[in-house]
Amino acid sequence: MKLNKIISGIAAAAVTASALAVSSGAALVVSSATNTGFSSTAGMWMQQIYVPGQGIDFGIDPREMGKVVFTITPDVPEDFEGGTGGAVVISSGPQNGAPEDHNWVSSQFWGVYDEDKEIFGRDPENDTNPIHTEIVGDYTYTLTVNIDNTNCVQEESYAAEDCYVQIAFQEWGNELFSDTKVLSLDIYDKSGALMATFDGDGNLTAGAAKDGGAAAAAPAAEETAAPAAAEETAAAETTAAPATGDVAAATDSAKGSPNTGIEDVAVVAGLALAAGGAFIIAKKRK
Repeated sequence: MKLNKIISGIAAAAVTASALAVSSGAALVVSSATNTGFSSTAGMWMQQIYVPGQGIDFGIDPREMGKVVFTITPDVPEDFEGGTGGAVVISSGPQNGAPEDHNWVSSQFWGVYDEDKEIFGRDPENDTNPIHTEIVGDYTYTLTVNIDNTNCVQEESYAAEDCYVQIAFQEWGNELFSDTKVLSLDIYDKSGALMATFDGDGNLTAGAAKDGGAAAAAPAAEETAAPAAAEETAAAETTAAPATGDVAAATDSAKGSPNTGIEDVAVVAGLALAAGGAFIIAKKRK
């Protein structure tokens, strides 16, 4: 075998391995906390806000939500290249009914742009995603989703005995050097007043819910199993996804049954990579 063919084979294998590493490199810092309605995996952080059938009620009216804000930070700031990407999801509806258009409403984002830190994971001029990261501190960023008629908690859903309301942060970016950590979830009402703040471990730490609301006793997170992953599309449109409870037996989401969407998450990671462009590592800061 000629030397140039051997070299070509080695190069091709290296490119393939690199592509696989990039498409599966990003992850969330996983919390082991077992707070009410809280779940945390490498791919998704989620807090259930209102599930009366499981005793989850933090004393706030989810119909009054005006916006939700996630605050995130890289776990290893000095190595962070801005490759985080994924979606913020607001999901509500009846657990046992057919999925409505508010069942799993996601807003995608891609990358972090922080010129002062020489982080260029997002192209501000060409980023067409519905939400994007905003700098609020040293290696600290927020993602904000406003509540409107596409993602609000509908009256018929709220009135249902098996209603659920949950907010999630999904990660499928291409960051290689640092996981992403969720620091907090802030929920504001339509007037802009803070309704509730949950820290990265799902503890209710501030807001009207903590000050004056009566949070009902509820089972720990492992007893109110949340979905392991949600079905997503590259266009950031509403898709059917798990509601609450056991999702071990995934079935056809078109019938309104849980669908873990694990296969789709892998596909989306590749699509997001293509959409975001090749993530070329031009430097490695000390």
